[in-house]
Amino acid sequence: MRALLLVAAISVAVGGASAHAATTPPSLKIEVIGKGKVTGPGFNCGVGSLTCYASYASATPTVPLTEAPAAGWTFSGWTDGATCGSATGCPVPVSGDTTATAVFTTTAAVQSETFGVALASPTTGTVANGSDPANYPINCGTTGTGACSLTVLQGSTITVDEQPDAGNFFSGWGGSCGGTAVSCAVYVNGNDFVSATWVSTTPTTLEVQVSGGGAVTGGGISCGAGSTCDKQEPPNSTVGLTATPQSGYAFTGWGMACNGLQPSCTVQMNISRTVTAEFDPLVPLSVTVTGLGQVSGGAITCGPGPQTCTAGEPPNSNVTLTAAPATGASVFWSGCASSSGVTCTVAMGTTPASVTVTFSGGTAPPVATFSLSVSALGDGYVTSSTGNIYCTVAGGTECTANVTGNTSLTLSAVPASGNTADFTGWTGDCSTFTATTCTLTMTGAKTVGANFAGGNTTYLLTGQVVGNGSIAGAGLHCTSSGGSSCTSPQAASANVTLSASPGFGATFTGWSGGACAGSSFVCTVSMTNAKSVTATFTTATEPGVERLTISVSGLGSVSSTGGACTSTTAKGTTCTQEYSQDGRATLVASAPGKGFVFAGWAGACTGKKTTCDVTMSAAEAVTARFVHVFASAKRPTVAGHRVTLYFAAGEAGKLTIVETRAGKKLAVRTIRVKAAAGKAVFTVARSGRYVFTATLVSHSGTHAVHWAVRVQ
Repeated sequence: MRALLLVAAISVAVGGASAHAATTPPSLKIEVIGKGKVTGPGFNCGVGSLTCYASYASATPTVPLTEAPAAGWTFSGWTDGATCGSATGCPVPVSGDTTATAVFTTTAAVQSETFGVALASPTTGTVANGSDPANYPINCGTTGTGACSLTVLQGSTITVDEQPDAGNFFSGWGGSCGGTAVSCAVYVNGNDFVSATWVSTTPTTLEVQVSGGGAVTGGGISCGAGSTCDKQEPPNSTVGLTATPQSGYAFTGWGMACNGLQPSCTVQMNISRTVTAEFDPLVPLSVTVTGLGQVSGGAITCGPGPQTCTAGEPPNSNVTLTAAPATGASVFWSGCASSSGVTCTVAMGTTPASVTVTFSGGTAPPVATFSLSVSALGDGYVTSSTGNIYCTVAGGTECTANVTGNTSLTLSAVPASGNTADFTGWTGDCSTFTATTCTLTMTGAKTVGANFAGGNTTYLLTGQVVGNGSIAGAGLHCTSSGGSSCTSPQAASANVTLSASPGFGATFTGWSGGACAGSSFVCTVSMTNAKSVTATFTTATEPGVERLTISVSGLGSVSSTGGACTSTTAKGTTCTQEYSQDGRATLVASAPGKGFVFAGWAGACTGKKTTCDVTMSAAEAVTARFVHVFASAKRPTVAGHRVTLYFAAGEAGKLTIVETRAGKKLAVRTIRVKAAAGKAVFTVARSGRYVFTATLVSHSGTHAVHWAVRVQ
């Protein structure tokens, strides 16, 4: 490679006249092109030394600079604000923002490298590297010329500085520079870049729109059912929002600036944002248990039979029920969207659903556990050595536990004030203990009370997990899948400790949400009011790459430019793909499993079209929902000899219902049905056991449901 001319430049503020006006106080900046060093009062710039910028309280007559070429290089001369030509040693006058450039040459072959500037969007400032845009083409930003990179010889030192637009302030460098100083120097030993970010000083507006029965709070907003609320937030602040459903409702998802189904959301207010929150009525799920066994799942715990239990479940969700049969018992399900062994998946739509489980045979197991019930009164809480008790005056699921018989555990009473004198005593099975701890041997069911000084106020602590990890402590056992274990009532003024644990391959990047901050794995929260925390975990991605998370609910597949994500079970599956930043991912929902149909998108995609495009300006997540085409909606009802059958059709088509008794076909009825819930009524001739078979023929195929009905 032929010898090239390299320049070391010294400059005072940001770029030349085309980029910025001169600022006060004046400054001096040095750049080195090629291998050499420039030193002077407050300067040591070049060949890896990066003290290349200084500002002065007032105009300085001259700053003496000395050049020193590296081995194999020759000093060629000064340019820009240094007007000493090829003379060694140069006094540079600094009456305003000034750039001085020292030039070194070599006869050896030297590789050229690219140095660039990347500006965060929206761009509200300028980065430049000299006062002479003809010689120094980096002049990048809102008032620059658009020159964001240059080619220099390897070993050069490039110094750039920043200037915010009016109404903004500089928030920091990235890439090969860090911090918030006005200047940044880089020793270019390979292709390199720096980035710059500015933040508006103008307040941003957060608007929250609530649909259905619930409320959203956070960031000074308290927005009730059916309301639209807004509030100005500090620019570039982080606002934590919490969605709380009313009794009988479920939170079914965020929209706009938030997404997902978790009850908490963090909004970055670098611009004005709008958030929507949807709350829908809970749908009744009825479970009837016959025989020796129990069923649990969703909000249901039922059995042994005969027993019928009902609970409200979120609409358009899948509820997995798990049977626990007695020893030797067999399990038979009815009313499931799909079942396998001891599990049953119920596809909850918007109408009531019912499931029947029959345990045949078996022997009742011996009683192996005893119930422990704990209550608290006043400002404090109770924990257990087994980790399954965390109880405040608000009660809740962690105030009770089933404990193996004849085992011992220790209960601890913790006053919110931290002063043990505020614990006033135990009641119930711990009444003989006077210290803040009580040890029980579970020879039978136990009931314990703990009394504390102060009122009975509690505040709700809400956790949210972003990425592959978990939060534990203070009654929280929270992962990214959310659920009731992500909220826990706390005694007023209590100081509680939370810990963040990354999953396999993940890194804990820090807390947010207002109650916790920083990157320590442990956080202490003072419960002076309702608090929320978010723990964020990331997996490594290359610069300029964004991750797309694809969730498939039900049986079906999503194909994309990054590959296919296919669910082969009704529980669904989750896949991740990587795309170049600002690239486009084209998603196609296809290949529904037998008896399933595509029902629509959620997250970064919405609607029911099978195709969706996602622009990957940031990490995104989408969900594709596949639901059963035809299923039983709830148990048949019998009034005398009148039988009513309930069904839900996911597609329109022709429905044929056949009535049989003792294997003999008695009646056939054919009707046209829409994609909706429906019913059919039969009047039978006499008492007995009947079987009704409903077959739906739709454009996706043939789908059948069976009911067994006993008429008295």
